[in-house]
Amino acid sequence: MKLTKPIAAVITLALASGALFACGDSSDDSSFDYSAGLDSNGFFKDVKASDIVTLPEYKGVAIDPSILEATDEQIQEQIDGVLESYTDFEHITDRAVEDGDRVNIDYVGSIDGVEFEGGSTGGAGTDVTIGVTQYIDDFLEQLIGHMPGENFDIEVTFPEDYGNAELNGKDAIFNITINYILNVELTDNIAAEYGFSSVDELIADIEDFIVDGNKFNLFSDLLLEATCTSIPESVLDYVIDADIAQYSYYASLYGITVDEMIQQLGYESRQAYIDANMATYQSNATQYLAAQAIAELEGITVTADDIAASDYAGYVESYGEPYIKQCILIQEKLPDFIVENGVVG
Repeated sequence: MKLTKPIAAVITLALASGALFACGDSSDDSSFDYSAGLDSNGFFKDVKASDIVTLPEYKGVAIDPSILEATDEQIQEQIDGVLESYTDFEHITDRAVEDGDRVNIDYVGSIDGVEFEGGSTGGAGTDVTIGVTQYIDDFLEQLIGHMPGENFDIEVTFPEDYGNAELNGKDAIFNITINYILNVELTDNIAAEYGFSSVDELIADIEDFIVDGNKFNLFSDLLLEATCTSIPESVLDYVIDADIAQYSYYASLYGITVDEMIQQLGYESRQAYIDANMATYQSNATQYLAAQAIAELEGITVTADDIAASDYAGYVESYGEPYIKQCILIQEKLPDFIVENGVVG
């Protein structure tokens, strides 16, 4: 996979953003070692998770066939994300604007013949997509049928609750210039920018990515059903320290300390933040341990060849081999195991 799977903490843990732990250089807590406390298999050292975790039934799980397929909508969403980040599009000037087109336009808005603040592109041009980009009234739909290079007026009415006393409910005229239509079709050249030889190869990777995500979500939901008789202090500390390291990294981007960032979130201190989130930390630690317990019971480990073939190979130096093994185990090998041993239908 070459598209979007990030190096991150191993499991969808329900902290603030609900996303995976972000990895990167941090300021205050840059000493946090993601592989510290993990053994050569990526398991927590001196912890036999299968002795303290009660697992749900994880073999013979009912697998909805849709989990193993990428829908057209999911594929298109990923393609749209690729296209949004790609700016070097061909400019089309020899046909009229159609519904769904991405168009570069300039406009100047006026009410009763007087231009109003914020109602003009200032000649800088802006990209809009007919039927997607949100503008007032039927602003963009009125561009359909007009040609690049054409200059014309459209009429719109601002909503009564637009949020600007000078514009609420007012009729306005916008003088429009269509500069060009952007050819936003996925091409082999765009695919090459992402390391693929063709559009078909890129789409196949997108499909794999979506299915992998579906499997991971199924696995994550399963882990939520696990319980733990007691959470080792080392595991709980790991979850807490990884979360603080994440905030430390983001704090460094803003030139502040992690404690200052936590205070900006409304907590009096780092400890107050930790205390407020303790139930979540405990739940997250239980999920880590549940994943490890399945791996222990089933003899599932990550090999050097697995690392070399994964998206994580380039991160071993930064995060250590044990942590990378934990990532691959929980992101890939265990979800695949659940699906392979499930019942599809």
